[in-house]
Amino acid sequence: MGGSEKNAGKRDSAEAGEPSPRFAQDEFYRALASCHRRRLLYYLFDNNDCTIEELTSVLSGWEATTSGAMQTTTDRSKLRLGLVHSHLPQLAEIGLIDYDMDEGTVKLEPLHPQVELIIEQSIEAEQLVESE
Repeated sequence: MGGSEKNAGKRDSAEAGEPSPRFAQDEFYRALASCHRRRLLYYLFDNNDCTIEELTSVLSGWEATTSGAMQTTTDRSKLRLGLVHSHLPQLAEIGLIDYDMDEGTVKLEPLHPQVELIIEQSIEAEQLVESE
């Protein structure tokens, strides 16, 4: 059996609803516990790769929109530090992103459809709560 046939079988089982092996990992749930990490993954769905500066700007703007308060340069610096030293390494460690600290780039790794669905639904739920 060739490699492409193996991968096709994995895709078929994923599409058929077979759960991702990640669902058994505590690290997966810890990684998704942060709204910043869920938001950056959601952003990467449409922008497969970006820089840390771009992510900082997007997440800072998202925070300003949801809180209704302007983000200060101190807020932005804290967010960037959190990304560089906590959020991005944690997501890279469990294989959700490829994070190149030296280049300052982030790229989304291929995700199981159910993982994508969880992230999308968590963002949609967050937006519903904010609109109430």
